[in-house]
Amino acid sequence: MGREQDILSWQEWKQNPNASSLQKVLQSLDPLIQSEVNKQAGTLARPLVELEAKRLAAEAIESYRPNVGAALGTHVTNRLKKLSRLNYTHQAAARTPEYQTLQYNTYRNAEISLEEKFGRAPTVEEMTDELGWSKPYLSKFQRTMRSEFVESGGTAPIFDQPSDDAKVIDFIYNDLAPKQKFIFQHTTGYGGSPILTNNQLMKKTKLTQGQLSYQKRLLIDRINDTTGGGIS
Repeated sequence: MGREQDILSWQEWKQNPNASSLQKVLQSLDPLIQSEVNKQAGTLARPLVELEAKRLAAEAIESYRPNVGAALGTHVTNRLKKLSRLNYTHQAAARTPEYQTLQYNTYRNAEISLEEKFGRAPTVEEMTDELGWSKPYLSKFQRTMRSEFVESGGTAPIFDQPSDDAKVIDFIYNDLAPKQKFIFQHTTGYGGSPILTNNQLMKKTKLTQGQLSYQKRLLIDRINDTTGGGIS
């Protein structure tokens, strides 16, 4: 009965392909989808794995051809095997140039904000409180930043090491809220977007300095939550 319901739902979608009919097919296949999610959830947040599983299942529904002979459930299961790559791709996220650029801009944003607040260079404790980073990580980041600064001839650090999987940033970007997408784009240059100053970003987003700093920290937290690493 389950397989019959699956194919009936698929046929309804095929006759009238829209978001509503696609959702009915996904609901019919939900036990199968959840079974694969259970196998792959691991250290990643379950909602994130479910989101990717449903995306893969939707791709499978759209590419399914009954005359090939395989059952719809089998076709979807085969596509869901790609979930096994999710842990690997998210471990690569913290090594992407976009992520490192975001870290640098977040660090500088916090540093400038505290300098304006206190009229002096902030202490290590003040920086860790502002950023939500641990002291060991802050020290490590500052050493890396100084090294990049020297190697670049005194300009801002340029992080250009290749990503292990370019799709990981696309995946995380597509799951962001609209305002976070805008901030991410114009902080890192993602997708060829022009990099804006903090003042320009505040004007475009109508955020205060503190709100912008908070949104940038949220972006880094989002990546850390899905990688299980990064800032600690």
